[in-house]
Amino acid sequence: NTMREPLYNQRFDDIYFSPEDGLAETRHVFLDGNDLPQAWRGKDHFTIVETGFGTGLNFLAAVKAFEATATDGQTLDFISFEKYPLDKDTIREGLQSWHDDIGEPLERMLAQYPLRVAGFHRIIYSAQIRLTLIFDDVNEAMPRLSIPRGVDAWFLDGFAPSKNPDMWSEALFSGIDRLSGPHSSIATFTAAGFVKRAIADIGFEVTKVRGFGRKREMITARREQAFDAVKVSQVKSVAIIGGGLAGTSCAYALKQYGIEPVIFEAGATLASGASGNMAGLYNPRFTAQRQSESDYYASAFAMAYRQMTLLQASQDIGFAPIGAMHLVNSPEKEKRYSALWENWGWHEDHLRIVNVDEASDIAGVPLEYSALFLPDSGAVSPAKLCEAYAQNIEVVLNASVIPERHGDGWRVHGRDFDAAVLTCGAGVVNMDGLEWLPVHTVRGQITKCTLTGAGFNTALCYGGYAAPLGDGEMICGSTFQKWRDDTDIAPEDDQDNIEKICAVVPSFKDSLEVVDHRAGLRVATQDHWPLIGSVPDYASWQSGDDKDHEGLYISAGHGSHGILSSLMGGFVIADILSGAPLSIGKDSAASVNPARFLERLRKKNQL
Repeated sequence: NTMREPLYNQRFDDIYFSPEDGLAETRHVFLDGNDLPQAWRGKDHFTIVETGFGTGLNFLAAVKAFEATATDGQTLDFISFEKYPLDKDTIREGLQSWHDDIGEPLERMLAQYPLRVAGFHRIIYSAQIRLTLIFDDVNEAMPRLSIPRGVDAWFLDGFAPSKNPDMWSEALFSGIDRLSGPHSSIATFTAAGFVKRAIADIGFEVTKVRGFGRKREMITARREQAFDAVKVSQVKSVAIIGGGLAGTSCAYALKQYGIEPVIFEAGATLASGASGNMAGLYNPRFTAQRQSESDYYASAFAMAYRQMTLLQASQDIGFAPIGAMHLVNSPEKEKRYSALWENWGWHEDHLRIVNVDEASDIAGVPLEYSALFLPDSGAVSPAKLCEAYAQNIEVVLNASVIPERHGDGWRVHGRDFDAAVLTCGAGVVNMDGLEWLPVHTVRGQITKCTLTGAGFNTALCYGGYAAPLGDGEMICGSTFQKWRDDTDIAPEDDQDNIEKICAVVPSFKDSLEVVDHRAGLRVATQDHWPLIGSVPDYASWQSGDDKDHEGLYISAGHGSHGILSSLMGGFVIADILSGAPLSIGKDSAASVNPARFLERLRKKNQL
């Protein structure tokens, strides 16, 4: 190992790891300090939570140790907070000294490193290792963590308490208290007296041990306690009812968690409904304030971008991250977008406000409005995406089915499954006892045109949307008709779509010719947020027992943001089925939980 200048953080006036040997320091402080790998031997599942991801060096050291010692079927969840995420190049450069040792796992990690967007980011590092990066202040995010089986080991990193006092807070230690499993351990490089006292105050037995290198002392701690762990039933087979985006993305997520899904689709092909569009835009839902719902979509946006990048590398899904220009074409939007830009905590690489000239320059056409620009947004083919999600997964077509309770599981199409997921859009209300679900359809027609003359470079959003498809073609849409439930093509809808884009880009007038169109029925809910999670048993809620239909789940009502929302919904359901830490904050999970509607009925005394 050649000595290099250690990576330095100006904000905290501190270095990321020991100048002597950062990797050796990590192994001494965090692995040896938590008795790893010994502590995970014989456990089918192990969870590590870290404060301060930095370069990911601690994660990579844990990965190396786990891959060298884990047995088949063992899984590792590694969860890490980082308020100020580094970019990929800085990480790669910072860890250059240990390229021979951790170069391969580093590149595997960087291939899925998230956009620097505030929120939770679930990465499937391998079949046995999941990484959850939380780009946020630990004090804000720790209370939102849900870890059903508890934390086995804590890596308290981050910068020294003297340099970064805000992190070493009451919220941190109460989070450790709440989330620690039955045999939990802590290791930290610091030996500060108040850290030692805070750890002892939550019932850990604290030991001072020799520090690394020139550091004389560090702290380790252990706690044995009763822990009310969630019982995780061994779900191996899952029936998915519906083969659109919600169903195929759910199957894709389950498969990555080692669960075998089978998709049952009523139509003759996958994506026979609204998911069959030739192209669709993917954008988060915009809210002025950062809140649990907007966090759901921010994490979903970053996740969809990662997964589509991975899929596009091996097959054509029409993925085109060309950026999206959200035009500020009303006073209401101006207010919302500027508040969003201030509040959401996204790095300017991924979200910024541009003036009229810059917007026109980036878009490649004269625009008349400033805009909120998301360079990572763009278009994808929902139909091709469904096919990609369903690769190597059994699909049963022309199967209009309703799951029936059978023994401890569910029977579908004469076959038995441990669980069933309803992903059949508005069809979810056809199941006995689910008529109360407040879903409705919205008809939308999209129009494909040829564009003579100059093309444009980015997607444009203005109430409607338009995106270039290449070869002089573009797509624009979409009508929004709650009152119609047919999918017949209406020429006046094509005209409406064209008039809307020409109103914001006058240079397109007289240069658009319709060459194709498609109408579909999107499914939305009463409050416009999706339905994701366990299906509550209405009768049980009426009697005050508040139980769920055991083994029955739902992912529906994704509306106009289905490309993002459905994929995240699939991962949330995979988390619930496998007892994994939640991929999103527990407040975000509550915001999309179907039980919210029964809670509202109860408040109004209508249940």
